[in-house]
Formats: sequence, structure tokens, C-alpha cells
Amino acid sequence: MMNLTKENPPEHIEVGGKAYRIKTWFKYWLRFQQICNGKDEERNFDFLFVDEIPKDRVAALAGLMAFASPRSLLPRSFGEKGPKILDYTVDADLIYAAFVQQYGIDLMTGKGVDGKPLHWHKFLALMDGLRETRLTDVMDLRSYDSTDRTTYEQWREKSKEAWSLEGLGSLDDGDATRMLEEFNERFE
Repeated sequence: MMNLTKENPPEHIEVGGKAYRIKTWFKYWLRFQQICNGKDEERNFDFLFVDEIPKDRVAALAGLMAFASPRSLLPRSFGEKGPKILDYTVDADLIYAAFVQQYGIDLMTGKGVDGKPLHWHKFLALMDGLRETRLTDVMDLRSYDSTDRTTYEQWREKSKEAWSLEGLGSLDDGDATRMLEEFNERFE
């Protein structure tokens, strides 16, 4: 989740109460996603650290996972886990085209609209903002459920609840632990 009160997005993770500088360029994090999704036998994440590498590897991985998938307060989840609708490797051409179409950003250069290397969190925010591109069409097709008989009105009500600001809490400390557990389940 972006924090617009800060000048820059985060450039470190915290492990055992100590800050460790990490590489934030989106291309490194696309590589991290490939590793996490089991598309590579090498499961070494040391390349993400700028200087010192934490000794506590489990806590370091939890910190990297939290950075890679920053939790957002909205939309609320209703416990429904649908099919996988995006793969950064398989959909690379569509992602590239969508960024050029929507933002005029050539991802091959790796630079954002400001001419600087595109930070992972900015990349994710831009991905979330994509509308009316071939990529979003494909993602919609992948999420289609022919058995879902939800009416438009029911869908709108559910969406309203998911995006409501009422009763909005904050993220709890167990998020990183849950993310690590989800990560470990992928490799079992």
C-alpha cells in the first residue's frame, strides 16, 4: 500500500528490529515472483539485499514477502479465493502493452514516468490501476465462473461492502507470518 505522506516508497525491510536496504527496481521483484512461484529451482533471495544480508533467513524471507505483496486495507476479502488470473512471466507481453497503452511507460527501459527506475510498489499501484486493456480483458476471462449466478445488483452490493471505508481497521502483526506460511505451502 502506497503512503503518499512520504517522499519515496520504502527501500528497506526490517528483520529482527534492524533495517536492511533492498533493491526496489520492479525487475528484481518480478524475478522474485518467478522464484516464489517455483519457476526456478534456485531459491536464493540474497540478490535483493544491497549491503548486508540478514542471518535470520526465515525472518528475512517473511520481510521480503511482505515487501513483495504489501497488504492493502481495501478491498476487503470475503474469503473467496478464485483462480490465478495473472502470471508475470506468461503475461509479460500483455503487461508491457498495457503499460504503454495506459501510461506511456516502456517497461523494457525499466523507468517510470519520472525517468527513474520504477519502484516495485509503484509498479503494483500502476498494475492495480490498469483499465480497458487487453491484459485486463484476459484477466476478466480467466476469472469468469459460469456457475456464478450473482446478479449485477448483488455484485454491486458486494463490491460496495468490499470497498467501504466504514469500520476500517489497520493491518495486524500476523500478516507477515501468514504470508510466510502461504509461501511455504507452495513448496510442500
